[in-house]
Amino acid sequence: MTPLSLTGNTNGYVSNENRRRRSSSHASSGRGGGTVKSSNDISPASMIFRNLLILEDDLRRQASEQKWLRRQFTSFLTVLFCIAAFSIYALYFMDIYNASETTSKLTSDISSQVQKVACETITSYQTTKKTAEEPLLHRSVLKITIIFITVTFALFHISGEYKRTIVIPRKFFSLTNKGLRQFNVKLVKVENTMNERLTDLIRFITRISAKVIIYVLTKFIFLKPTNIIVTFWNGVKVRSQPRIGAVDVKLVLNPRAFTAEVREGWEIYRDEFWAREGMRRRQHKHNLKDHISPKKRISLIF
Repeated sequence: MTPLSLTGNTNGYVSNENRRRRSSSHASSGRGGGTVKSSNDISPASMIFRNLLILEDDLRRQASEQKWLRRQFTSFLTVLFCIAAFSIYALYFMDIYNASETTSKLTSDISSQVQKVACETITSYQTTKKTAEEPLLHRSVLKITIIFITVTFALFHISGEYKRTIVIPRKFFSLTNKGLRQFNVKLVKVENTMNERLTDLIRFITRISAKVIIYVLTKFIFLKPTNIIVTFWNGVKVRSQPRIGAVDVKLVLNPRAFTAEVREGWEIYRDEFWAREGMRRRQHKHNLKDHISPKKRISLIF
């Protein structure tokens, strides 16, 4: 056997041994780190459900923003309309009402007014000029207010702000579902029951009460954050955080394109994810508020 052939056999033996070692190391690492998965190990259904969760969360954020925008500008326009209605009433109808009341009073006691007219003429002449200027100024302010509100309404409609802030947010679901129709999914509102609304109200009241109690205990009674009473109310504040997930809007799969098993799997996957995510977010929020200084907290936000 020549040295060349021996060398070749040796290299082959070494390469085979290295392959066996690498395969054994991969197997041991797979057994030791079972929680680490590559993107190839995730099933296609899980990938689809994950993408649906991302899409649903983004649509939920947009729906919340559009709802808040519509409520904000609707309240603004309602206040302007009420001011304009009151100004029109005070300018054109209040004087008529007062004049009718004055006429009825004059007809009832005309005899007594005739006797006092001479005395009142002398005393009221000095204040006639001053009292005549006040209604004139009052009416001018009302007219300017009506003109200002009318111009504001006109500009608000002509500039397209009415469509952007009132019309489009009102049609958000219909416009969104037109774009989602090609993906066989639909965005729908979640109708909360009376028990769920009552639970949300109790959570809100409990959370506000816990914050006030913690503030009083730490700022006025000077208890430390590690005190058992403060710790208890911190736990109450964490457990009373608002619900997250599919509580207002959610994505629904089209029954014509997906089977009942796939739709049920999507519902279970979403509920389990938001249950874990809600617990993680609440605990993380609690830790940020209690264990991070205000300066560092602001730096983290910005």
